[in-house]
Amino acid sequence: MGSIGERPDRRRGFTLLELLVVVAIIAVLAGLLLPAFGRAKMQAKKANEINSARQLMLAWQLYANDHSDRVLPGYRYGYPARDLSGNEVGHPINARYPWRLAPYLGNSFGVIYANENRTLLEQFQRMPDRHLGIYAASVFPSLGVNGVFVGGDDLELPPEGKAREQFSEFCLLKVAQAHRPSELMAFVSARGPFESKIVDGFYKVTPPYLMARRWAVDWNPLDGPEAWGNVHPRFGNRAVSAQVDGHAETLRTGDLQDMRRWSDLADRPDWALTRK
Repeated sequence: MGSIGERPDRRRGFTLLELLVVVAIIAVLAGLLLPAFGRAKMQAKKANEINSARQLMLAWQLYANDHSDRVLPGYRYGYPARDLSGNEVGHPINARYPWRLAPYLGNSFGVIYANENRTLLEQFQRMPDRHLGIYAASVFPSLGVNGVFVGGDDLELPPEGKAREQFSEFCLLKVAQAHRPSELMAFVSARGPFESKIVDGFYKVTPPYLMARRWAVDWNPLDGPEAWGNVHPRFGNRAVSAQVDGHAETLRTGDLQDMRRWSDLADRPDWALTRK
């Protein structure tokens, strides 16, 4: 027995019920905070890609300044390009825009490989085969070029010869000739296939219409990249878009399907090329 006047020890642990209440409170708080953290993370990624798009357009304009106002070729054959050591790169590397634009980006691809895509660039730079790394770096920039109607795309419809005879001046080849530069897209968020998976980034995008509808009607992230011409609305069903006037913004899926964003000649959302 304890001595007279001794105070009983009132210290005790939590009961099971109290622990369950604490766990429940933590779960509720986590449920409230995690979506907010997720939204904040997406906003940061979007801001980073918008900044990349703006810098990309500065380089795009510098290219035009050095080439008598000619638009940066989208996917064109026969245009020279060099790697970071000054060595010429051959086809198809020189047909894509990244190595042509590299001199106007301070020879840093970090500008056009944003967010998670930066890890992909680092992987390419570590490749033992240097040529393979140069090739891979030309394929997966975060934003793809709208080459069909801005700069030209030799795979889709070369802006010369018979195509120009049939469709007139369907492709913007001089910056000053743009009628709606604040609406016309030069680049947009893209995605493409790499090693049996889909990654954020591809060197070109293709429009929803050419001479007929080519995209799936609705955006579905489970579809392959080709269903939406490699365009990727990865920011809450929005994609980063860089316009010919130099500004960058995000566009909803409905706006991305509007041909007035793709072609300077388009006068309605479902516009398509027609022969003269």
